[in-house]
Formats: sequence, C-alpha cells, structure tokens
Amino acid sequence: MGSYKKITISQIAEAAHVSVATVSRLINKTGYVKPETRKKILDAMDELDFHQKNPDVIKNTNSILVCLPDFHNPFNGDVIDGIQSVALSRGYQTFYYEAKDFKNALTDYENILKKHLFSGILLVHNVVDLELLDDLRLRYPVVMCSEHCDKSNVSFVSIDDNIAAQNAINYLITIGRTKIAFINSMLKNNYAKHREKGVLHALKHAGLTLNLDWIAHIADINFDMAVSAATSMLSMAERPDAFFCVSDVYAAAVIKAANGLHLRVPEDVAVMGFDNISLSTMTVPSLTTISQPSFQIGQQSCDILINQIENPASAIKHVILNTELVIRDSTGHRAAQGSDK
Repeated sequence: MGSYKKITISQIAEAAHVSVATVSRLINKTGYVKPETRKKILDAMDELDFHQKNPDVIKNTNSILVCLPDFHNPFNGDVIDGIQSVALSRGYQTFYYEAKDFKNALTDYENILKKHLFSGILLVHNVVDLELLDDLRLRYPVVMCSEHCDKSNVSFVSIDDNIAAQNAINYLITIGRTKIAFINSMLKNNYAKHREKGVLHALKHAGLTLNLDWIAHIADINFDMAVSAATSMLSMAERPDAFFCVSDVYAAAVIKAANGLHLRVPEDVAVMGFDNISLSTMTVPSLTTISQPSFQIGQQSCDILINQIENPASAIKHVILNTELVIRDSTGHRAAQGSDK
C-alpha cells in the first residue's frame, strides 16, 4: 500500500489557477463548472496524485471514529447511546476521541485516521471551517451529529435551534414572565449562536428587550460557573423573573443559586432548561425544558454514515428533527401542549 498523501482543495485550486469554490463545486457536484475549467482541475488533481477515494480507506474496516468535544456533557451521553445502538446492529465498531477544539486537534485526528484506517467519521464537534470540512469529506465519509455547519456539503442530523429557543421564550411570556435572563454557551458553537438569535427574535416580537446584564456565555457545560452567573444576576437590584438556559445543567444551577438567595422557584423566578436529560426530573422543582431527541440524533446520523460508507454514491442528507416543550414544576404551570417523558 502506498504512503498517505494529503492534498487539500486549496492546493488543487492553486495548481489549476482557479478558486477554491470552483474546485469544491466540481468535487461535490454542487454547481456548474465549464468544461475547460473542469479539465484544468482534473489535470491538476492527476498531477498532485489526488484521489477522492484514498487507498487507505477503500477497504471497509467496519469501524467508525466519533469525534466529540466533551464526554462529561450528559446530552452527548444520550447521543452516544443512539450511535452505539445502530453501529452494533449493523456490525460496526465505534471509537471515541475527545478534544475541546476540533481544528486545534486536527493533527491528532489525522494521525489517528491514518493509523487505524477508519471507515468513516461522526462529528459531534462544532466545525465552522467549510474548507476543512470539504477536505475531510474528500477522504472519508463524514456526518455531523447534533451540530451542523451552515452551507456545508456534509450530511447532518440536528434540530432547529432558533425555533426551539423562540418556543421557550414564547412560553415564558405566556405565563407572564417579561424580565427574562439567558444563560448560553459560547457563540463559537453554532447551536448557541442560533438559540441566541431565537431568544432575541422572540423578545423583539413581544416588544421586550434582553437586558445585557442578564445574559451569560459560559464555556463548556460547567455547573459551578452557571451557579456563579445566576447568583450575580439574582443579586441585582432589578433581578430577572425568569431564566432560559441552553442546558438543563445550567437550569439546575439557577435553582441552586435561587435557593442560596432564599428565592422561590417558580414563585420568584421561573426556570427553563434545554435537552430534557434525566437530570431534569431529579431537580426540586423538576425542570420545564425543551426536549430534543438526542438518542434519535445519534441513531440517524450513524445510519446515514454507514449508508455512505457502504454506498459512496449516497446523497447528502440534511435532517432536522422536531423538539418538544416539556412543562414541569420549575415554571409553575402545566398545560396540554407539554408532556413528561
């Protein structure tokens, strides 16, 4: 077997004297490329010894690499369970690698991929670099799981984070809460960016604004940092009467902060989380939350990946699954549209 040679789209574009976008259109079949330009690109690919089906990965080794940023995030645990259920039923092994930042860990990933000859990759990571995704996709079947990159040519299974956040805020408004605080993760994450857009849209539509003192961006799913942020907001002269949190872990932290300040949930402050992990039924009071189908996200993303491994001509799929408002005790109201799981 010959040695692995990494050739990027940028190198092909430079050799062919065309743009990266033009090379990407040809390789991914996403747009028209003039015949003379097509020939220049194909000639450049031949000169660089570039092959979309790299010899290292032609053989199906029935193994999948799952790249994720945090083993300790409970949401990821449910996704992994879904991945495992499909992988085992279809005769595939899964291997997991944790790195906080995918791009910074790319060299490690490249070495792992070359050494172990995985059949495909599931990205639970947030990857915003389109060229990086394209380069990776040219070598291996790739599916993004939960996170997804806007305008990418990579299959994904996810939710509509913007709409889900709007639904959360709209519910808080319907129960009379108008001073709504927001605990988010960092905006480098696509889900955080889209949920924040949804929050702002819903508030604006209701004629409300988000007090800049009532918003926090927290790195990772860190309970203690969320407690600190919520305590600070609830200690202000004008405090919020509700919190929407992008994680049930953050929402549980708000309840702890409120208890520490002798505030009642939901009487003094309503609390809403996101994910509907098992923790949401263990807190006192139990958490109203947005339920996303984490297990199904793992299942469907793994199923799409294996289909692409076994049939490289499979179409790219962008799958958006539904979320559900689950109303429990932390907001003080139960309604017909909510359901416990």
